[in-house]
Amino acid sequence: MDMEAVRREFWRLDRADGALRTDRITTREDILARWHWRLEDTLAAAGKDSRKSGVGRHSHDISGKGKVIPWNDHVQPLEKRFRYAPMPIEWFDNDIARAVLFPLDPEHLLLESLIARHLAGYTGRPTPGELFDWLTLGMTDDRQRDLMAELLTDVREHDYPQLRRKDAISAWHIARAVHDCGLQRGALSRWLNQFAVRPDGWAGVVPGGEG
Repeated sequence: MDMEAVRREFWRLDRADGALRTDRITTREDILARWHWRLEDTLAAAGKDSRKSGVGRHSHDISGKGKVIPWNDHVQPLEKRFRYAPMPIEWFDNDIARAVLFPLDPEHLLLESLIARHLAGYTGRPTPGELFDWLTLGMTDDRQRDLMAELLTDVREHDYPQLRRKDAISAWHIARAVHDCGLQRGALSRWLNQFAVRPDGWAGVVPGGEG
């Protein structure tokens, strides 16, 4: 972990009121800096002093004062622990992300299983065929987005690759659904970002400057 990079990103976020940078794939340092900035902001909104919680600008991580405790990736990788969005959808417009590896499963057995596990009891939950259409053709209303967000928030990490292996679904389809829902789930963003490729001519922005 490059703690100086964490501090630079924290102060950039502070200047930019938390605006995302889109010049490169999200790094570990970006994720940790965003966690500090977001939690400090949340505590301030609740009228609490972040100094007492050891987060934000007064923490050892950001202030550089005191002992920095290394993140223990053996317990849970940082990239999976914290909330952040995947790269912009344009980064998934490439052959690898758009590849459909297997033919359509007419029974949509994996989707049927995911619906049963993660949407049981929800009113208006989709059929497996409808869920497939939401993923591959796009969603049209907030009800669909809410149900998709609930499913993708709850689905287990080992099922992410199965979406590509058990049906005619691409990483691009999943990334589009995640963006359409406004979902920020660390493990899912980490998995998706392995398919992200900087588009030719991409003019990424760094709100607040590099620091």
